[in-house]
Amino acid sequence: MDQDGTISRPLSLGIYLKDWESFAFREDTVVAMEELAADGFSFIVLTNQAGIGHGIVEQDEADRIHQRMTVELANRGVPILEIYCCPDLPGSGSPMRKPAPGMFLQAARDHEFLLDQVLYVGDDIRDCHAAVAAGCGMILLGDRSSVDGVPPNSRLDLVRSSLEDALPEIRQFYGLEVGSQL
Repeated sequence: MDQDGTISRPLSLGIYLKDWESFAFREDTVVAMEELAADGFSFIVLTNQAGIGHGIVEQDEADRIHQRMTVELANRGVPILEIYCCPDLPGSGSPMRKPAPGMFLQAARDHEFLLDQVLYVGDDIRDCHAAVAAGCGMILLGDRSSVDGVPPNSRLDLVRSSLEDALPEIRQFYGLEVGSQL
């Protein structure tokens, strides 16, 4: 899962989440995550956080935001296994910054899963490019105008206005009947 614009409400371009007090969940995503958690899913967050690299957001504050987000989601029955955060700036050539697949590859090594069995959810074209580069399926949260530049994906590639709208396809991708457990 991506964080900004996916788990949390989107911010304007160039605006960075500076503290927990400014954080707001995207409620439709959290409700869908609750449903998926009830099906046995757990989640890993992969997020670019250039505000740290720009010196706008302190690393300690980003860590506090992630810790609070994890606790709040756990209180709602949504397990976050880990958050991978890339503070590198755009144009840095970092292998960890999306659209590069570095965070995906690291998470797969750390948690011993196969990337071709993963669906990544994001709200930005960089999320789609990173998912394809890593060999994951992808779900882009947006509208039809968001599809320009979305790379083709042989796994699963959906554009939906919300994660809730993608639940049937997610369950089908994983071979689940509605209401069954993993």
